[in-house]
Amino acid sequence: MGYSDDIPKGCGRPAAEPAYTNTTVTIPCHHIRVGDLLILQGRPCQVIRINTSSATGQHRYLGVDLFTKQLHEESSFISNPSPSVVVQTMLGPVFKQYRVLDLNGSTVVAMTETGDVRHSIPVLDQSSLIERLTEAFKTGRGSVRVLVISDGGREMAVDMKIIHGSRL
Repeated sequence: MGYSDDIPKGCGRPAAEPAYTNTTVTIPCHHIRVGDLLILQGRPCQVIRINTSSATGQHRYLGVDLFTKQLHEESSFISNPSPSVVVQTMLGPVFKQYRVLDLNGSTVVAMTETGDVRHSIPVLDQSSLIERLTEAFKTGRGSVRVLVISDGGREMAVDMKIIHGSRL
């Protein structure tokens, strides 16, 4: 019994179009790598494995849900914009950028794009993100920003960047 045994074989989505929303963006499959964030089965996931069918060339992604830690698997969307062109895409999340105001353990207090203050935004527990945030916040060089992913009212900081002087 594998993780994909409950998924019927051949249930790929040829010629299907992804369900676009204002919280997703299409990503060409050739840009996706292990560790990237995708929307799999409607959930924000970090990719842990990529398979390609030798028969069809279709990509299949296995990822871990960022919020529930459950596994999700999904095949790429295939479209044919012209007779000799095949394009494979997946849905990726749209990130919000918040300014870090304070750090509280493994959560951040941040200001949204609209000026609202969000307390206790959890930080992704991988890639030493909390350590990098702490170091950047302590040095005080530039404005520390977190990239936040949202899911059904929940938010999580998944990456960071520092904005220096002239771009504040």
